[in-house]
Amino acid sequence: MAFIRKYIKDRKFVLSLVRDGANEKLLKEHVKQLTEETNEMHPFVELADASELHDLSGFSMDGLTKSGASEIDRRPHKKDKLAVLVSNDVAHHLALSFLSTSLYYRYDAKVFRDFKESIEWLGVADLEDEINKLRNLS
Repeated sequence: MAFIRKYIKDRKFVLSLVRDGANEKLLKEHVKQLTEETNEMHPFVELADASELHDLSGFSMDGLTKSGASEIDRRPHKKDKLAVLVSNDVAHHLALSFLSTSLYYRYDAKVFRDFKESIEWLGVADLEDEINKLRNLS
């Protein structure tokens, strides 16, 4: 599966795993499903972990900008935060394209290369072990 969502609901935390096979069409579907699933869970913080996404051929800068705009259906809970975790320069630039429009629907969003920095920024560093288990890294 290209997009997998996992929750720590009592902390209003969402982990979105983005893996090979992901593309702009699936991203729009993911955003729609995430919006529905978090409808009553605001404000929430999300870590979109794309650190294991190696095949970026399904994405373009323009397409990701349009995909970010698909967050328009999100209720106006602008305190939601998003950290996108990437592993290379190309993924970093593509993530910034998504955030260029996504920021209109979120309180704050940033791209990171370091996992610990991303969860510290989100305010969930105390959940590091639990998040890593969800990421299947520990």
